[in-house]
Amino acid sequence: MKLINENPWQYLSVKLPMLGAFFMLIVLILQWALDYKIIDGDTAAIIASTVIPALTWFGRKIAQPNLHNVNQFVTVTAGHSNVDPGAVNGKFKEAELVTKFRNAVAHYLKEAGIAIKTDGVGSDNQNLNTAIKLIKGSDVAVEFHMNAATNKAAYGIETIALPKDKKLAQDLSKVVAKAFNSKLRGDNGWIDQSQSARGKLGFISNGGLIVELGFISNETELKTFNEKYWLAARDVSDILISYVK
Repeated sequence: MKLINENPWQYLSVKLPMLGAFFMLIVLILQWALDYKIIDGDTAAIIASTVIPALTWFGRKIAQPNLHNVNQFVTVTAGHSNVDPGAVNGKFKEAELVTKFRNAVAHYLKEAGIAIKTDGVGSDNQNLNTAIKLIKGSDVAVEFHMNAATNKAAYGIETIALPKDKKLAQDLSKVVAKAFNSKLRGDNGWIDQSQSARGKLGFISNGGLIVELGFISNETELKTFNEKYWLAARDVSDILISYVK
């Protein structure tokens, strides 16, 4: 038996009958402690068999839009594409590395029962226009990239996002930096798009976030990525799961 990964206490159909049962228990305890009959056994049985089920039905009928969004999904995409390798270090291509990371994050999200949209499956990595189209309607959209610099010692993790997503950007950067034993760049891991050297980015302007998973040009950071990207992907998926829940 596999349990659903959710908190049942968020539903009124659970809260209301449990609250009714709790109050009835308090009454029974009080009448026992005070030796004074507040309700008799027949009345308690009627409450248990009718009132509590009625509370369950009533709780189920009350609309909770934040819990019943049938279009809820997370978008995860990989930077660049099958025809654009991005930054390159020897045999390693940015587009291929971030595609593996995207797949790992998608795996953990699906395992947790989260609906997802991606810009490809397996080694497929579609172009930016395709990725941007997937953002619409999603609860959160994240694309993965790797930095590169002429200074081979440059390293660190950052997430580029609009100010409204600052906290989420910092949370994503923190777990990646911890997994890769790296440092946070920018404002505790967040880079405001307006402060980015890349200028205005289409994925971010349409509501997404871009996580830079270290520097492909740094041999140590590249080695760590290849060794620990599954660990970082698991932690990133945990942040995204918490965000949508």
